[in-house]
Amino acid sequence: MPDRPDKLSATPAVLTVELDFSHSVEGRPPPPPLTREQAESLGWAMAEDLGRFVGRLDEFGLICLGGLYDMTELLRPGLPMVDVLLDLYLRSLPDTRFQPQLITIGTHGDAFPVPSIAPACQPGAGPLFVIPMLFVGPKARVAELGSTLEKTLLDKGKASMKTADRIAAQFKVQPVNLGYATVNDLCALLRVQLEHNDFGGLWDLLEAALFPRERTHRVVLPEGNVFILRGSSCFTHFPGFSRWAAGRGRDGDLVEAWARWHQRQRQYTAGLLAHGIEVRVTAGDHEPAALTEEDADRAWSLAAMHSLPADALTLREEVIPGGDTGDARGITITEHFLPNLGPVAYTVLIHGPLGEALAQFNDYPLRPEGVREVPGHWRKWARERALPVTEVRAEGLSYRRQPPALVPAGESGANRH
Repeated sequence: MPDRPDKLSATPAVLTVELDFSHSVEGRPPPPPLTREQAESLGWAMAEDLGRFVGRLDEFGLICLGGLYDMTELLRPGLPMVDVLLDLYLRSLPDTRFQPQLITIGTHGDAFPVPSIAPACQPGAGPLFVIPMLFVGPKARVAELGSTLEKTLLDKGKASMKTADRIAAQFKVQPVNLGYATVNDLCALLRVQLEHNDFGGLWDLLEAALFPRERTHRVVLPEGNVFILRGSSCFTHFPGFSRWAAGRGRDGDLVEAWARWHQRQRQYTAGLLAHGIEVRVTAGDHEPAALTEEDADRAWSLAAMHSLPADALTLREEVIPGGDTGDARGITITEHFLPNLGPVAYTVLIHGPLGEALAQFNDYPLRPEGVREVPGHWRKWARERALPVTEVRAEGLSYRRQPPALVPAGESGANRH
């Protein structure tokens, strides 16, 4: 990595490219990145637009990416794409002297020259995409330019017909809207969207990660979900049904409340992961209240002590500890299925010669991949022992209240909702 000259600074901007909503709903991938020649052609058109908004840009360098990026690819902890673009610009200089120039990055053959910032082109991304760019120049002048961009782009930064035509022709899309914006504009837009949809806590976590400070940030939702973030890592508590229900006593509809808790857990986890934030589950024997009543730094340390591996897909809760299962005669897997959520847990019963329970576990998927991992693991376990497997879907939760636990479908005294 080259040393950054002390008198140079940089400020990012983007061209927002909004596609029709059907593009995302239908799960289509974004178009691939442009070739080097196409990226250069588009780069000059965007430079002309920007000069029209803010005046002459001859004293600034500009580096542009020739691809469509989902907002989550840009808005990541510490904004690493900005650092990569600045590093690329500095590497292009013949020596330590600053030289204004336009640099555009496109593919050579099928390869994007900088894999770490290649557009992901994930199916279903969007419908709002961005084309990132970075201005480089003397610190004082970049500070002035940044202020001008903040005051100008969102209100007056409509892309020209020339730029629109090149985007349509080169990406083979028909944008609904094209406009220039700053990263602060994007953050403001994201904040409004999240808060409008009752995800204010998620924005608080994202803001703390995007612009990190030397402190721990904690969000506790009304449903009881806990998220503790520091830097680009976040711990979240997953208590399992037994511990969660025990904390509620007999108050209210357990199934409705559990569904709401689970929905929020999945939504927040997915949102954090999409922005490149590591999410780790803590699920020790400590009470959840300890994570909310202790100061945030102490809660972080406590969560770290009891966390699962970062790549954990499932959480296991022992209802009847598995001792000697050598006399097992079969297993029953009950899938607990909730509307709009799908499988939320699996109860696994290992039974002996007389039908007695030798062991019982509740396995919870922590990520979408866990929905396949749990039944797949137990099918393999049974196959290796030549045991029959019975699989049942409980439409809702099959559970008992005292002591609270998820139980196999059909168990005497079980509630079904």
